Amino acid sequence: MAKKCSSSEVKAFIEYIAPMIQREGFARGYSIVSTTIAQAIKEGNSGKSLLASKYHNHFGMKASQSWLKAKKPAVNLKTKEEYTVGHLTTINDWFRSYPDDQSGIEGYYDFISTSRYANLRDAKTFRQFAGYLKADGYATSSTYVNTLCNTVIKYGLEKYDEQNIHRDYFPKYNGTSDSIVEALSDLGVDSSAEYRRAIYNANFIDTYTKSAKQNTAMLILLRQGALIKP
Repeated sequence: MAKKCSSSEVKAFIEYIAPMIQREGFARGYSIVSTTIAQAIKEGNSGKSLLASKYHNHFGMKASQSWLKAKKPAVNLKTKEEYTVGHLTTINDWFRSYPDDQSGIEGYYDFISTSRYANLRDAKTFRQFAGYLKADGYATSSTYVNTLCNTVIKYGLEKYDEQNIHRDYFPKYNGTSDSIVEALSDLGVDSSAEYRRAIYNANFIDTYTKSAKQNTAMLILLRQGALIKP
């Protein structure tokens, strides 16, 4: 297992990998690349894992049977899967291999260009992109979405997204209310159910049902100054 990277090592890796991901992602028609950069950080341990450093697969992409039958480059390595929530199972599996990092990034976008991941092109935020990845079955980890989103936030990766320059956020909420309705009202924002639905849809991928969990999720972002206006 590769040693955990220091903050400075992660930042140096971001400076190296982000421009390549941006160029390829934007050229392929994706507006969100921050989540993909976060994947490279977490899946490949910022370039330090064996799969990333030797085989230039920074995204943990498995090699399908069709890939193997075509005798494309692949390597068999140990990995951990969370088939049951909270329980990790160690298995051996085949992973795609590439000759260099640029080819690996191109391979990632080839990997998500199938109909299975078609919704990723519609993602407008890094949270939506992460949610789609999980919903599409990219990873088995029950914490995959939170892990990627927390990584984007921690390292300020959203600045790499094409749409970031067009994005508008609600003012940061510094009040004490635990109600999204009251918090929005305190900021002079329409707090009706209809507008809350529009806000939720701009930030998350599931259907807004006015649940306490969904309202809390919006409130958390509002307190961070990270709640996107619809």
